[in-house]
Amino acid sequence: MSFGMILDLLVMACGVYMVYWAVQMRSSNKIPAMLVGKGFPLNRAKDPEGFIRFTFPFTFATGVVLFAAGLVGALGIFITVPLAETLMRILLVVVIVGYGIILMKAQKKYLVGID
Repeated sequence: MSFGMILDLLVMACGVYMVYWAVQMRSSNKIPAMLVGKGFPLNRAKDPEGFIRFTFPFTFATGVVLFAAGLVGALGIFITVPLAETLMRILLVVVIVGYGIILMKAQKKYLVGID
């Protein structure tokens, strides 16, 4: 088992974990600790319901993209087409960075109350 395969399996696991937390967040109406800064007092959040409504689709979609990219990498579907594999990796980085930016803005708006 190569390091790339282990990394792809780890990306898949992260995707499953994100989908799980998105569904948990929606069903229990509680914000998971993984979506806020360490030590942030969730009881002082300005609009936790708004945060959940806003971040759920992005968290779920990011989890699905992570899972799919990890699965494609683990199965070696693009191994014969290095350009497609590189583009998939670049797309994965763009999705993760974009999700981070969206999450930071949502934290400021819904949890802290800074517009």
